Amino acid sequence: MINYLEKVRRNHGIEHATVHVLSEATPNLSLVGRADGGGFAIIGDVEPETLAAAAQEALRRMKAGQGDLAVHPRCGTQLVTIGALTACAAFFALGRRPRLSKLPDAMIATTLATFLAPTLGMTLQKYVTTSPNVFAANFAGVSKRDFAGISFWHVDIAWEENGER
Repeated sequence: MINYLEKVRRNHGIEHATVHVLSEATPNLSLVGRADGGGFAIIGDVEPETLAAAAQEALRRMKAGQGDLAVHPRCGTQLVTIGALTACAAFFALGRRPRLSKLPDAMIATTLATFLAPTLGMTLQKYVTTSPNVFAANFAGVSKRDFAGISFWHVDIAWEENGER
């Protein structure tokens, strides 16, 4: 049986793969996604038929061995990693008693952190926030949903409970 958090990780990977497929057709496409245990939500200018076809293609490609599609450079994990790493760098560079004289140290530390964070963010995606293990996943449809006055599409993913690999 696949637990809830593992489903979210796998759906997050399928979400990224779907965005990769959509971006191949429309390179500057601006979308926001959010994975959950039942699939993933997409907010943006995309037709449900196009989204459904992209999700199915993404699943097909991931099952065929393109697990690298589970990682995406514009993921929120990237933003969180950059923010956390630069904040920690500034904190440690400034120390317990910040002084103006420590500002150059903080600038160097935060610049270095900003430089290193994208690689760390992609690594966190690969090993922590997403999973390419989608062999037990099946596309189950696209539905329109509303939350707090915002309409979005939800890609429903069904998981075969005994289809673990």
